[in-house]
Amino acid sequence: QPSVCGPVCGNGLVESPEQCDDGGTTPGNGCSATCTVEAHYSCIGEPSVCGPVCGDGVVTIPEVCDDGNTTPGDGCSATCENEHGFDCVGDPSVCVAHCGDGIIAPGAEQCDDGNTFPGDGCSFSCAVEGGYDCTGEPSTCAPH
Repeated sequence: QPSVCGPVCGNGLVESPEQCDDGGTTPGNGCSATCTVEAHYSCIGEPSVCGPVCGDGVVTIPEVCDDGNTTPGDGCSATCENEHGFDCVGDPSVCVAHCGDGIIAPGAEQCDDGNTFPGDGCSFSCAVEGGYDCTGEPSTCAPH
């Protein structure tokens, strides 16, 4: 029988010069068919477990967004999910509060009454209008 010398990609053991070995040779899951870490992934352990790199500015499934950082409160969370009241699109993701959806985006909206009509206490840009107090989600505004 011929002997096998060197690393065997797909056996679940990370043997030099392999960067990863997830126990298979299927590409597209973070560890390539040649046991190298694929772009926008990181891998740990034996057998290797690979996942997308959150914060690299590229949306890699199962990420919903990736704005190039892991700073919370900017619309895309530290785990690359849309934060409450924000919509995110693109690579890197650009996140904006969706005024008029009835959800208050923290740090970006003072109120959100489910519409963008001015004069009802919550403005078209989701700011509390002068002379009003707004509470709740969706916001209910009343003169004070």
